[in-house]
Amino acid sequence: MKKSLAFCSFALFSGLVSAQGYALNCADGRLLFPKQTLSNDENLDAIADRSEITKGDTYLLTGNVSLNSSAYYLSADEIQIKKSSKTSTAKGQVKFQDDELMFVGDKAVVKKQDDTIYTTLNQVQFHYPDAKINGQAQQVKNDGTQQVFDEVSYSLCPLGNTDWQMKADQITLNSKTNRGVASDVVVEFLGVPVFYSPHHEWVLEGRGSGFLAPAFGSYDESTANEDNNYQVRIPYYFNIAPDRDFLLTLNQLSSRGSVVEGKYRQLIAGNDYMDKGRLELEGQYLNEDDITNNARWLLNSSIDLSINEKTELSLTANRVSDTKYFEEIAHNNTSATALYSHVDLVYADKDQNLNIALFAENEQLVNSGTAAYTRAPEISISKTFTGMDNRQIDLSLVSAKFQHQTSTDTGLRTHAQANLSRPITTNAYSLTPKLSLSSTDYALDNATDENRSIYSFGLDSKLFLERETSLFGTDLVQTLTPRLAYNHTPKKDQSALPSFDSADKNDSYEGLFSGQKFTGIDRISNANNFTLGLESDFIDEETGDTYLSLKAAQTRHLDDTDMDSSGVLVSRRKYSDIALSADMSLSDFSFNNALQYDPETNKIDKRDSSASYILNPRKFLTLAHHYDRANSDPKSIELYGAYPLTQKVHVFAGINRSQNQATSAWTTSKETTGIAYESCCWALRLAHFKKHMGGTGYDYVTNFELVLKGLASTSPSLYKRLEDEVPNYLANLDDF
Repeated sequence: MKKSLAFCSFALFSGLVSAQGYALNCADGRLLFPKQTLSNDENLDAIADRSEITKGDTYLLTGNVSLNSSAYYLSADEIQIKKSSKTSTAKGQVKFQDDELMFVGDKAVVKKQDDTIYTTLNQVQFHYPDAKINGQAQQVKNDGTQQVFDEVSYSLCPLGNTDWQMKADQITLNSKTNRGVASDVVVEFLGVPVFYSPHHEWVLEGRGSGFLAPAFGSYDESTANEDNNYQVRIPYYFNIAPDRDFLLTLNQLSSRGSVVEGKYRQLIAGNDYMDKGRLELEGQYLNEDDITNNARWLLNSSIDLSINEKTELSLTANRVSDTKYFEEIAHNNTSATALYSHVDLVYADKDQNLNIALFAENEQLVNSGTAAYTRAPEISISKTFTGMDNRQIDLSLVSAKFQHQTSTDTGLRTHAQANLSRPITTNAYSLTPKLSLSSTDYALDNATDENRSIYSFGLDSKLFLERETSLFGTDLVQTLTPRLAYNHTPKKDQSALPSFDSADKNDSYEGLFSGQKFTGIDRISNANNFTLGLESDFIDEETGDTYLSLKAAQTRHLDDTDMDSSGVLVSRRKYSDIALSADMSLSDFSFNNALQYDPETNKIDKRDSSASYILNPRKFLTLAHHYDRANSDPKSIELYGAYPLTQKVHVFAGINRSQNQATSAWTTSKETTGIAYESCCWALRLAHFKKHMGGTGYDYVTNFELVLKGLASTSPSLYKRLEDEVPNYLANLDDF
């Protein structure tokens, strides 16, 4: 019955709470009466101050009467037991307990027939300790298969609290048919009815169809120069089958019109042709925008198939009617620059160290995005051979057709590469030599075909040292790891080659040791250099936690020739920036700092710094500062935090601001502010979002959320956005 009542609550008001709802967890050990230990055998143990035989096989027990069996515990002022019918009738201060629930009432009749126990209780208060369900009923009948509650009210609030409660004339729960039926259902919040249904049916185990909690919000419509527009979303959930469902939502936007949204999900069972899979289809449609008079729509679809234990297939298609859909209709995903559709087929044989993949993609620009190169398609194969003494050979071949919506520099690139390495590791040192041989051919659509063959050699070495020390009274082990690497790649002018997927790497610590300054395949920079680095960690001997981690590295070039991003060989200085990082964690405080220092100009080229105080997810503060001299907006600041004003009220905020290099003006990129009230019974939250849309334009959205403990949230998707906008914040309103 415990699960049945819980599912009753969920189905009547939410229907999908198991997937999207919340339950505020408050430790409350109060019970209707002290929990009794049930008997270990089938005998019925009776205790009473007085007992008498009233008629035949009928016994009357009075004065502190209690019956205890393996199935239930029953106590009252007076209990009459009829042995022939195995019936016990209790009156006066009745207490009943089984392995799931507790009852306190005026009268109870308990009858055992075969292996089934039938109970009837009158004027009862009930409590499910595990499910935290509390309520009252005029009468409760249980025949082992069906439970009937008359004039019932219940809640998942702590005992004695009825800030919200659900009332019904009658609730019938039938475990055999797996159905629940309720009549004249009312949900009350702070004494005010907020939901009514004359009749409702649901499944007891699993998900059931029904209305979900509506969501409310407001937004500013900059296109129409109108403020304080509202949004109401009314979802209905269809539980089609155990392996498929459909969510239909009416999304009413006051400035635009009615958007019909649908989301279909299906699990695909294995058969003779494949193992298993998953299908998901999502669509949104606005027949006529009240402002533009155009139809607006969104279509997302995906299918993931496990064809067998070695082969996976993924298909995704994402499209919207126009580039402004997210900004004007959805009011989310406004930072996206493009929607991607792709086909991804992967064969991976771990036993043979063999991987074969086919990938193709297509993009649709959204918001203010600019076009990028897409692979249409790409075919790759790789194989790893491992020999004695960790000798390893990696062979790979990848061929990709690159397309671009605006550029004419397109074509087919085929790249073959062999990597040879043999790591040598002891407790005192490690030595890793590596050799790379590659050949790349370009069949270009609007230019002369090109090719490039090149090799690279590298040697990376580490020395492991450690000592015992102490910091702030804590016994620590300090590790010291000097690191020296040599990398060599011959000079080769690559200006005739297109750049489909290459970009500059930062002079980070690991980036310096890689010997390459570009990502991707199209640019393989020349190298003839040594990189010297030093790492040191301070580790707690008892817990293994790292309190302080320090790193520093710099590359010394043996020649003065470099390659720029266009592939042209240019002159360069003899040394790189110095890459430095320091990460410290002390109790509730953490400090992280990474920078690239230019010793020639005595200036910092790039820096990422953050400081955090995290006592718990309701009380924390994080301040981050970023600087990149090469960017048009070189400086940015982030501030995230939450603070409890009282035991039940907390505020939260997140802000990101950047400085324009030309004007030195600071601009808010995004801003989130909010306040929330939490109790062990319900919670309330108000969140406001501000996001920069370019120029002087901003998108403003305000969301209101009401959570009834264990029942539903009026804005089930809000916590996902808050998790992104305010890192470290416990966005699901759980008590902790």
